[in-house]
Amino acid sequence: MECKNCLNQLTSNQKFCPECGGKVIVNRITFKTIFEEFLDKFFNIDNKFYQTFLILLKRPQEVISGYLEGKRVNYFNPVSYFAFALTLSGLYFYLIQKGFIDYGQLMDASAASYDNDMQKEMALKINSYIVEYSNAFAVLFIPLYVFFTKVLFSKYKNYNWAEHFIINIYLYSEAAIISTVVLLFSAFNKEIIVVINMLMFFFQLAYFTYSLRKIFGLSIKSMLLRILFFVLLIASFFLLILIVGIIIGILTHKG
Repeated sequence: MECKNCLNQLTSNQKFCPECGGKVIVNRITFKTIFEEFLDKFFNIDNKFYQTFLILLKRPQEVISGYLEGKRVNYFNPVSYFAFALTLSGLYFYLIQKGFIDYGQLMDASAASYDNDMQKEMALKINSYIVEYSNAFAVLFIPLYVFFTKVLFSKYKNYNWAEHFIINIYLYSEAAIISTVVLLFSAFNKEIIVVINMLMFFFQLAYFTYSLRKIFGLSIKSMLLRILFFVLLIASFFLLILIVGIIIGILTHKG
């Protein structure tokens, strides 16, 4: 048998050519192989993806510690995993922008909590910006998460900044993939979209709590105290952004 790319002689059990690195193709092309090649080309999804997904859900410390210690053959690359999560969430928000998913009820529920029309208008604008630039916000918030976990958990394991980055993009991606899939299946029911969005927020918080506790080996009490502090820091940050947005909105409205 010879390689179809470089004509190098191969043995029958070789899957890749040692000369040019090309994959050995012996079967005829089918729609299944076309789909598999598409996934491999654009998302590099293989069995490692599903293995990483399942273990991150059940035993996140196994994936994190394994990857950081150099056991990377069995796990999906964290940056590729993050890119897949962004692609999936991007699809969800694209469907919202194009009107395939009715996001109006959630927008109205958010705006209804404000007293006057100007505040409601600002709330709707902020929500529309979040929908339009959701992936950009996700990328920008990862360094914030890295800073918080580095500050709150360095006492327990001496991970450097890059290692905290790996921890956070793995956990964020896992939570985002699950949340987006649930939202995609539930968003077409206008009656439950608000409830599902709230539940996904609490799911993500619970998943981060569970995972960080496993990764750093904390007691329940220690973990809850740090998560509470983490939530307060994140809430303060979002409150600051909201206040700045309202001030800019007021100044723009007056102008």
